[in-house]
Amino acid sequence: MSSTSLESVPNIGDEAPDFELPDVDQKWRKLSEFRDKKTIVAFFPAAESSVCTAEMCAIRDQLDELRDYGANVVAISVDSPHANKAFTQNHHLNFPVLSDYKRDTIKRYGIVMSKLGTMEGYNAAKRSVFILDEDGKVIYRWISDNPTIEPKYNEIKEVLKKAKK
Repeated sequence: MSSTSLESVPNIGDEAPDFELPDVDQKWRKLSEFRDKKTIVAFFPAAESSVCTAEMCAIRDQLDELRDYGANVVAISVDSPHANKAFTQNHHLNFPVLSDYKRDTIKRYGIVMSKLGTMEGYNAAKRSVFILDEDGKVIYRWISDNPTIEPKYNEIKEVLKKAKK
């Protein structure tokens, strides 16, 4: 795997690239530890930005329903664990928020946004949602080139509803 080139976005049916990233307490978490359930992996550009806050709070507010559909939630940004911890505490987020501070995971998922606001060359995650089945295969993907667009929450729930065993 080349660390300098972007890899392609995983397609439906592909195994999602594994990762090992620190959470808000700098505990290393792997995607594979969530394999017992379907997993929603939500990439967001920047902690405490208005749209990211709205998205993460919407997920927080729907978490019980998402869990009823048999899903875990993991959120990932390129922010430091410290920034993610403040973000998590400020908004009472009740799911893991991981730090892709080296930006390796967003490269492996092919979702690098190379400009954040007016900061050319500041690589952040494109706002993206992947839903994985219990085996870690992609059953849904949504990627926005526009960081001001929130995911389609009802679509996510519909996919989970259909995939529920």
